[in-house]
Amino acid sequence: MTDYEEYVQEAFEEEATVFSVGHLFDKISRYNSTIIENNTTGTLLFRGQANIDFPMNASIFRNNMISKETALINDLILQEPYEFGNHMTDFEQLVKMQHYGLPTRLIDVTTNPLIALYFACSDKICEDKDGEILILIESLQRPTEKQVQYFAALAEYDGKSIEAFVDYFVQKGLINNALDYKEKNEKLENIFRTKYIPVVAPKNNERIKRQNGAFLLLGIDIDKPDYFLKNTFNLKDQLIKDFGDGIPRSLVIPQEHKQSILKELDIIGINEAFVYPELEHQTSYIKSKHHIKVGE
Repeated sequence: MTDYEEYVQEAFEEEATVFSVGHLFDKISRYNSTIIENNTTGTLLFRGQANIDFPMNASIFRNNMISKETALINDLILQEPYEFGNHMTDFEQLVKMQHYGLPTRLIDVTTNPLIALYFACSDKICEDKDGEILILIESLQRPTEKQVQYFAALAEYDGKSIEAFVDYFVQKGLINNALDYKEKNEKLENIFRTKYIPVVAPKNNERIKRQNGAFLLLGIDIDKPDYFLKNTFNLKDQLIKDFGDGIPRSLVIPQEHKQSILKELDIIGINEAFVYPELEHQTSYIKSKHHIKVGE
């Protein structure tokens, strides 16, 4: 490798790496300038992952849980019917279920890069792994938009055929039954041509507010012949490719810098107590601050 090639390689690695809070600020400032200069439509979204080897998928896509998606949702609604009344939309139900830890087809993202940086560094199980911040530029949809309704409705679908898939959305009132079968099927194929949609998070709980939360709502891979069985997929390759705009879609957080970054974040108020407003996290943060070990 020539000196110039080494220089280019080092410059690329530096651009795709974050060593400190200030380092991230500098990058985001430049990316914002690029977006403005190019008249790019969309909002910068970020997701922090504690291990760079983690896929980019929803929790319901892991460990074959997709086959239990409908059962999980129905069981929770049966268990807590007053928490999930008829006045809630399918999307609102998913958001609430995600908040309380049920696996769903939602992926948490944020408009605040510091929140993403915190999540990329804070998982103790992965403290010896490089972290990652994934960057997206997306136009956020509102929860009331039609495509959001289609994607959210997938959660309670459990059919095993194309005919059942089409009929489900007719029964949900999302497709006009007056259309012939071919027209209905083509409409669904067009709706689900994209694998995910970015959605504004309803600011109905303090955690979402503090985390500047938004969601990626995942659909299906319509190109697979068995898409009506609700297949799973990993978005990562699709999201981190080179878009030719000079903005890397993946930033590496070297594991040896995680602790110093967490200390910097704590100084400016981004810590467990801020990110998670619930009382148990306040006590966990205080114990950690005073170096009290688990069980003491």
